[in-house]
Amino acid sequence: MFSHSTPEQSACQVKKIYSNNNIALVWHVKNMLEQQGIEVEMRNHRLYSVVGELPVTECMGEVWVVSALYYQAAERLVSEMELASLPEFDAWVCHACHEKVDGTFAVCWNCQAAPADLAVGASE
Repeated sequence: MFSHSTPEQSACQVKKIYSNNNIALVWHVKNMLEQQGIEVEMRNHRLYSVVGELPVTECMGEVWVVSALYYQAAERLVSEMELASLPEFDAWVCHACHEKVDGTFAVCWNCQAAPADLAVGASE
């Protein structure tokens, strides 16, 4: 037997939009979406104290969009937030092995040397 949902029932389906083990980020996403008029609910935001007793993935804070009608807008807002928080670094050349290293790496992928400007500061 198949059940068909009506448009009203589909609109009321709760969908998970975000999860993270950093509860501050979970609260940030919740507040950001609510500021845009999107009704959300939080789940697992009090489970951080039982990590170890339960698997970490089961204790991550979650934000759920209450109405599926707003899911795409919420998804776009969360994506924009995550992209804005990624720092951009220039590529650099390793002083030890002269390999070109992408800016996202904190050390040389080839020889594990730190960038020259960081290596000088560390030895002082």
